[in-house]
Amino acid sequence: MSLVLNRECWMERTQGVQQRIRILVIDHSVLTLQGIREFFSKSHHIEVIGTAGTRQEAIQAISTKQPDLVLVEVRVGQDSGIELCRTIRESHPQVKVLFFTTQDDKDILRAAIMAGAHGYLLKSATAESIMKSIEAVASGGAIMDHHLTEQLIQWLRDGSTSGQEQWKATYSTEERHLLSLVASGKTNKEIGQELNVAHTVVAARLQKIYKRLGISRRAEAARYYINFERNRQN
Repeated sequence: MSLVLNRECWMERTQGVQQRIRILVIDHSVLTLQGIREFFSKSHHIEVIGTAGTRQEAIQAISTKQPDLVLVEVRVGQDSGIELCRTIRESHPQVKVLFFTTQDDKDILRAAIMAGAHGYLLKSATAESIMKSIEAVASGGAIMDHHLTEQLIQWLRDGSTSGQEQWKATYSTEERHLLSLVASGKTNKEIGQELNVAHTVVAARLQKIYKRLGISRRAEAARYYINFERNRQN
């Protein structure tokens, strides 16, 4: 069963939930989308108002259907669920975001939290946990799968309390410089020539950074770096 943060607050609020919770499911897997829709079709207080298999479909559906909460995977096809979460939180701050994923990687968990997610639940969770997690998040609480609790506590002990602090604590000057070259539009080959290393070494280093940020594309890495530098200067 998932660990529910703010348990007393959650219990008080969920007892008073009257309206149906309208959720949008964002996942590239057709089987997952069908399974979740079928699962909640039997619920009296949770309604799946739509599904989306791509970032574009998700953004459009959120704008038109205005869900209370979205369930989203870490990867949505070729797109990053982390970046999608950040976009949702910026564009539709009233919409709650709950990750529902197979990924139990601590770096991805951190990235999801920094992107503004309200919860992170593994797909191995029980049916009861899924229901209670959605109710908790929809009622203003936050949840974390109990399998990830130790990782979250360790992160908090490390003092990672903001996006800039997380970056400073995790990334070296060399890694920031590497992302600055990506942001400038240089290819791995060009970066390798500038740093005097093989392009395969550049690719490997970038993959490690991408994993920490929960992204996969150069454009996303460039955008993350630019936003970080802008915030650091303000």
